[in-house]
Amino acid sequence: MPIPAAPGPEALGGDGQRARAAEERYRRLFETMLHGVVYQDATGTIISVNPAAADILGTPTEALVGLRSDDPTLAAVHDDGSSFPGSEHPAMVALRTGEVVRDVVMGVVHGRTGERRWLLVTAVPDGVDEHGAPQRVYTMFTDMTEQRRAAGALREWDRFLGRLRDTNVLGFVLADERRVLEANGAFLTMVGHDRSDLTAGRIDWREMTPPEWASIDDAAIAQMRASGACRPFEKELLDAHGRRVPVLVGAAVISPEPLAWVTFVVDLSDRKRAEEERASLVASALEARSEAELADDRLQFLLRAGALVAAARDSDDLLQHAARLMVPTLADFAAVFTPDHDGTLRLAVGERLDEPDAQALLGVLQGSLAWEELPSLHAARHQGHSRVIDDLGPHLVATLPQLTPAARAAARSLAGASLVTAPLSVGTQRLGVLVVGRSVERVAFTESDVPVVEELGRRLAVGLTNAQAFAREHGVAETLQRSVLPDALPAAPGLDLAVRYLPATEGVGVGGDWYDAFPLGGTLFGLVIGDVVGHDLRSASAMNQIRNTLRAYAVEDPEPASVLRRTNTALAKLHPDALATVFYAVLDRASGELSFANAGHPPALVATKDGAAYLSEPAGLMLGVDPDALFTTGRVRLDAECAVLLYSDGLVEDRTRPIDDGLDALARAFSEHRASSAEAVCQTVEAALLTDVSRSDDACLLAAVCVRETAGGATVAGPAPVVALA
Repeated sequence: MPIPAAPGPEALGGDGQRARAAEERYRRLFETMLHGVVYQDATGTIISVNPAAADILGTPTEALVGLRSDDPTLAAVHDDGSSFPGSEHPAMVALRTGEVVRDVVMGVVHGRTGERRWLLVTAVPDGVDEHGAPQRVYTMFTDMTEQRRAAGALREWDRFLGRLRDTNVLGFVLADERRVLEANGAFLTMVGHDRSDLTAGRIDWREMTPPEWASIDDAAIAQMRASGACRPFEKELLDAHGRRVPVLVGAAVISPEPLAWVTFVVDLSDRKRAEEERASLVASALEARSEAELADDRLQFLLRAGALVAAARDSDDLLQHAARLMVPTLADFAAVFTPDHDGTLRLAVGERLDEPDAQALLGVLQGSLAWEELPSLHAARHQGHSRVIDDLGPHLVATLPQLTPAARAAARSLAGASLVTAPLSVGTQRLGVLVVGRSVERVAFTESDVPVVEELGRRLAVGLTNAQAFAREHGVAETLQRSVLPDALPAAPGLDLAVRYLPATEGVGVGGDWYDAFPLGGTLFGLVIGDVVGHDLRSASAMNQIRNTLRAYAVEDPEPASVLRRTNTALAKLHPDALATVFYAVLDRASGELSFANAGHPPALVATKDGAAYLSEPAGLMLGVDPDALFTTGRVRLDAECAVLLYSDGLVEDRTRPIDDGLDALARAFSEHRASSAEAVCQTVEAALLTDVSRSDDACLLAAVCVRETAGGATVAGPAPVVALA
């Protein structure tokens, strides 16, 4: 950036070193000044600009150098907003008059932000010629925008306070340490005095302050002495009639000695009344909200209970989860009683029965009488009536005169505890009794709680009925499934077979996975694996039908595509709602050729020289999707290893990993033992992919490895001519 030249070495008597040092000091001063400095020649053209000036103007230095003061880029306005002609620019006036032009206020547009910035400008002429005319001028300026804004805000605040004082919106008081010296009408009205009281000096602010506020006033005075003002604070004043007036006050010192101050006073009476009304409304709203939340809690509780019933298939699991749901949401302890095989009530499940009150209740009942001798349990079991007992101790003593002394003492300890008993009923059938209790520390049960407990009991009864029905259906489905899965694989000369079937460990449904292996005459052998959608009795029935139908069609014509097409057509007629995936393959043990067709099932794996390959094509629709679906037969010739692996999706699908990872892991495991026995293949795959104890789906795999006998009578992997099966 060009800057004004310092005097040359000749002017300094040839002392160039001192001249250069002076020039460097001059340069540093020019560039580091906090004020903006613009250096102009006799025509008003800018020669140099320091960094502060470029920053204040928001225009780069190179864009400013070469401009004149009257250039439109530097257009300015007066303090009143009128235009500032270039000829009146302080620099031009200084050049014209040879006089310093001081403290001119100019408004300019900031080059980057476009906002108006206000500058305080001084122009100093320099370097006169032989006629006394200045040849250069320094224009120095300071950005005073923020100061102007602050001053304007203060002026507006003063005007605002003046309007408040004059309109009596706020109380204004002039006071010293003894009394009120002056006050406006708003303050006098606020405290019930008139101007005659003020003139007579009868208004003493200390007497107007209740005793408990005196220390607060003293602290405010000390704060004013230290800082000249006190922060606003709330207090009370006593009016002329002795009534308390809540106010907000703040003060500023106007005379330090003797101390005097001006105080503003805001009457908070309306606010206090509004707050009291609001507090009353809030209390009412909270009460209404509490009632609504209680109703909502009950509804949510029953919704959770309904979801629990819908999800449960096992009676014990249902009752255990229901007891946990009740505690502590609804009660401190809970128990469910169901009839034994001889009809006697027994404790089926309990939650928090180690609570002191629950222990005391058990101490009353156990060993002293049968459960049904408690009148409330008897009424629920035999009459279907619910009961609420809001003070359990006296009730037990009064209704059970046959209690032993120890049981009677335990009963008395239950004074204040409460109990609700409700039947587990479906129609006229009563499956048991639900008991929920609250300890003395908790709000006792009331009649309003009975419908909730009754509804819970009804839902549990429905759940128990469903669980019992499901258990029966599950037993039948298991029997059907066992009949589908072969007890043993058929013997096949030249072919080593092995199978794994691992049922799911989560849930109680019957799996839909199945497998089959059967001779087809000559050197042909059929291999099948499938999965029926669903885990119920109908699915098990469909599984059995598909297996038998496929076998029959395969024996008649083993061509895979034809077998799947005919099986699909039969399924649409026999089980129109059923869906199933099937992979059916025919292995020629003599040639190693494998023909196959796929109905939406995971592709089989075959051994290759490099490891293993999936038979992904051709693929077809699941059975049952389209009764007219067509299927295509694929054919491959197996390598020397002559090994194939069929499996179900439960082997490769897992919630903890993508299915592609499962397929990759299966291929690696199969590749490592493709030349081993079929049993070794199954063991390796099971160890690699079924490491989790918990499984959400069945897993099934069927391995087939071609073998041949050596001269020594041992069997090794690989195809060889074999004796055709009859």
